[in-house]
Amino acid sequence: MTNFFARPAIRLAIVTLSLLALLQSFSATAEGASRAARAQEQREFASFVDGFLAGVQKERTIPGMVLVAVKDDEVLYLKGYGFADVSARTPADPEKTLFRVGAISQPITAAAVMQLAERGRVILDDDVNIYLRRWRLPGTFNQPITIRHIMTHTAGFDYKELETAAPTSSDERAYPSRLPKLMPRRVNAPGVFYRESNMGYALLGSIVERYSRLNFDAAIKRHIFTPLGMTESAFMLQPDEMSRLATGYDSSGEPVPYEYRYDLPARGMNTTAHDMGRFMLAQLSGGGIGRNRILGELHSGSMMRRHFSPHQRIDGACLGYIELPVSGLRTVQQYGSIPGYSSFLMLIPDQNFGLFLAANVSDVDFSDELSVSLVERFFPQDTPRTRAEPLMATVAPDITGSYRINKISHMTAEKITKLFADQINITINQGSIMAVSARNPSSQTMWFPAESADLFRRVGSDGYYGDEYMFFQRDETGKVAALIMGGVNHTFERLEPYETLRWQWTAISVFAAAILLSFMGLYIGSAFNKSRFPWEKGYTSDTELWGISSLFWLVQLMFAGGLLIAALWLGHEFKIFVPYKVKALFLIPLAGGLLLAWFWFRTLAKLLIPDHHWLEKIFIISLASIATGYMLCLANWRMLGFMF
Repeated sequence: MTNFFARPAIRLAIVTLSLLALLQSFSATAEGASRAARAQEQREFASFVDGFLAGVQKERTIPGMVLVAVKDDEVLYLKGYGFADVSARTPADPEKTLFRVGAISQPITAAAVMQLAERGRVILDDDVNIYLRRWRLPGTFNQPITIRHIMTHTAGFDYKELETAAPTSSDERAYPSRLPKLMPRRVNAPGVFYRESNMGYALLGSIVERYSRLNFDAAIKRHIFTPLGMTESAFMLQPDEMSRLATGYDSSGEPVPYEYRYDLPARGMNTTAHDMGRFMLAQLSGGGIGRNRILGELHSGSMMRRHFSPHQRIDGACLGYIELPVSGLRTVQQYGSIPGYSSFLMLIPDQNFGLFLAANVSDVDFSDELSVSLVERFFPQDTPRTRAEPLMATVAPDITGSYRINKISHMTAEKITKLFADQINITINQGSIMAVSARNPSSQTMWFPAESADLFRRVGSDGYYGDEYMFFQRDETGKVAALIMGGVNHTFERLEPYETLRWQWTAISVFAAAILLSFMGLYIGSAFNKSRFPWEKGYTSDTELWGISSLFWLVQLMFAGGLLIAALWLGHEFKIFVPYKVKALFLIPLAGGLLLAWFWFRTLAKLLIPDHHWLEKIFIISLASIATGYMLCLANWRMLGFMF
């Protein structure tokens, strides 16, 4: 009986062991094949990236770069290029070298706010004033500003750069106390337009500080960096960390000093490529790496979801990111720019892929070229191409006009820096519209009406539709207020005729002619009164009025010259503090206003004096009118008074 039961048991054991060995063999083979496939993928990606960046470095002078790519829960590629410090020949190390990443700080701050939302400490659609302790945002409009508005840059804050840089590290650390004075005014109701506001993110950072009871840098380290193993990252650098920061360079190759920021949560992060790889892995993996989680899957995924768009066809704003299709594939991106550094972050949620690139030089932008090349190489999309055919639709004539990017101050003297900013001119052309750059008329694109009113689709040079849309957004009265081209980060505001480039150049020409005429008139009038010409016929020249006009324009030339010198010599200081000697310059236009009032008074008082020729009176009245127009231009560009 024993032998009878023993034999089947032995056979069963042998069969079981054989199956286990076979399964283990299959598993090892599959694992080996997977490793081989991943190794091949890494080699292909390395070849592509190295070739692309080698070409970029030939075209541009870039001291150093670092890059990290992640895919399927692991690092696909990590590498440094060039030098962190050119003079010391220090190589850019992707694991140790720190780079400043500008606005790529915003997804980190957004993640910290989402942690508060996940714990029930804040509600994204609450009035943000609920969470402010000692001060409140003024109720300029009926609708309150919510946390979601701020996270999507739709709070309606004016754009601001003046005095956003801090003079010292201690000032930067105490930025929340400066917010009541630094917060820009509101220029439109919340939830209407995308208008970038770094100070809005600074406000979010102060809320993170309040609920964590730590300064912002310490709060982010405890709740974001440490759980994810981002051991090298910081918003406020200690002296030993400064030694690992890549030297930043301007476009001419000169080193740029470290810039402390009052909008620290929006632009102040310092990090390595390795650490950003950890953050991307957490973002793509539902909020964490392994058991170390900073967010739940719901809130982490929400950060990459669209939260604002004026039209379903327009790429919208996420929380800390903007969405952007690349060759038919949806991505979420963020760009970083701060003096001496440039950076780019792209996540492709559907492909579980992320890319981060940083360079230690200002104003480098090759993100579009890189993202398109990468997607077409590794994630090609089978998108059908449609021949562009005009729809039988009437194009509303009120969409024509000039538009300017809305990244401009409207309420302060900073507005003058955009006096000659590029504009887009929209014209109607046989059932389609043409968008033409005012600076570069040869740069024009054609757009055909799409499936809804005020929506247009771009037509390529080959006559086929692209995947980019243009939408004309109207205000509550039905008037066209903005143009959104592609995505909300390209929102252009509708301009009144007197703010178009053509008008500005015409006005400058008229003002220059008035200056020349005033000085010539004073000289000729003085000579006329000193010597009696045969054709004089008893007339005299009113040199008093010519003198007042000349003095008025001389005062304005002094003002313009003083501002130009200040901009050339004190440009960076304006980001920290507008010096009192510069503010004193703004007394000059006010003095010019008094001169103008006296000019009109004396002109009208002498209007009926018969000794002055009628033609001279016309010239004088014209000069007074032009001077009045000039003062109105100063007021429009916020240069009349102390608007800082």
